[in-house]
Amino acid sequence: MPKTNTTIYIILGLLDHEQLSGYDIKKKIDMMISHFWEVGYGQIYPTLKLLEAEGLVVKQSAESSKGPEKNLYAITPSGKAALREWLDIGETKEYTRYEILLKLFFGSELDTEENIKRIGLFRERHQQNVNIIEMFKHNLKPILSQDDDHLYYYLTVLFGEEVYKAYLSWADKAEAMLRDAAQRRQAEEQGEEEGPE
Repeated sequence: MPKTNTTIYIILGLLDHEQLSGYDIKKKIDMMISHFWEVGYGQIYPTLKLLEAEGLVVKQSAESSKGPEKNLYAITPSGKAALREWLDIGETKEYTRYEILLKLFFGSELDTEENIKRIGLFRERHQQNVNIIEMFKHNLKPILSQDDDHLYYYLTVLFGEEVYKAYLSWADKAEAMLRDAAQRRQAEEQGEEEGPE
């Protein structure tokens, strides 16, 4: 099985904790994992089908209080072994792709205010992420000793807290620098217009 399809191992890791439907898997990814790893909805069911064909998960029908039966997936011993094997492999690269930095790199093509607006929107998005992370932290802190999983979840939350706070700090500094540069240019232009006395 190819080790480059990280979605495989995300699903195995979630199923190692509990049985889930495809919909439940997507909800958990959106709520808990999407802050540091994106998984498209279209990847989940094909990956579940692959995992089932490989014998790494089993599918079973379960009654649903909200309507028709739903399929629940459970990890198999082979799935646990594949998950453990992947966890033992060292990370090859940390992916850092920031569209905002790419666009700011060429930002001199735009008015300063447009760049400041872009940074402001970046700040707003990540302030929301800080708020979500704070909620996770608040919920996990009292139950850290109840389950090893909670401790490891908490470590990812701490990482997110540090990263998002760094984003906000950068946004403040970047905006201040752009405003300072704009004021200097404006002062220079006014000086040129007035000319020598």
